Amino acid sequence: MRLSQGPAPLPPVEVVDEAASTNGVMRERGLDGARAGAALLARRQTRGRGRRGHRWASGDGGLYLSVLLRPDVDFARLSGLSAACGLGVLEGLEEAGAGGRDEVLLKWPNDLVARGRKLGGILVEAWRADGTPFAVCGVGVNVAAPSAADLTPGADEPHALEPIGLAEIDSEPPALESLAKRVRDGIFWRVDAWACAARELAPDEGPLAPLLDDYHARLALLGGPVVALSPAGELLAQGVFSHVDAWGCAVVATPKGPRHLSAEEASLRPLAP
Repeated sequence: MRLSQGPAPLPPVEVVDEAASTNGVMRERGLDGARAGAALLARRQTRGRGRRGHRWASGDGGLYLSVLLRPDVDFARLSGLSAACGLGVLEGLEEAGAGGRDEVLLKWPNDLVARGRKLGGILVEAWRADGTPFAVCGVGVNVAAPSAADLTPGADEPHALEPIGLAEIDSEPPALESLAKRVRDGIFWRVDAWACAARELAPDEGPLAPLLDDYHARLALLGGPVVALSPAGELLAQGVFSHVDAWGCAVVATPKGPRHLSAEEASLRPLAP
């Protein structure tokens, strides 16, 4: 059902050769009142960033896309937005012919992975303008795998995933402009459907409740052995990745019982059995 953000056609994806940060540009446009679905594709970024402010390798040829979203939900519900955006990205990639349904997966909380390697990342940021919430979903996808010189700090840490590019998955990946439109559309309509459902949730239901089945079906590492690491690289938990709860926490089954971990405090890495 595509009702909450209106039936009007989405605006064209704007394409620029270079931007400091596409999320930064779209934040300013959101504050200025730009409509939901507006999107910016940069052929390269000079200050691209990921979760926790980490620099994102943004050389020529990758997909660096930011989409403005205005889901009509309470600000407190926006913690479900990242999962909705992640599913939308996967759906957009599939529509573009960039990897089949089981080829590209989500790795909690915000990575895109293929063949056990890191394909990209998603950064969702939310703000208020005149009391009304809006968000920007930034997506970075490797078309060619980054060179060693482009890798972000920490990419060689224990348990870190090696990079992969779309060119390894598909010898003829789609053109960036076409790919960007498909990914933007996937994000927009998946978020629209999630927002419609989220408005009907009871107060004690978590914001991921409407999409948990779809999310778990596309989640990497689920049911396997993992380690949970803090932002400083400290071991927080080791066990089996059981599920993600309706509030967005990863649940790791350990010998001492389940450990619930928020995206702010932890990331997961695979552990060889």
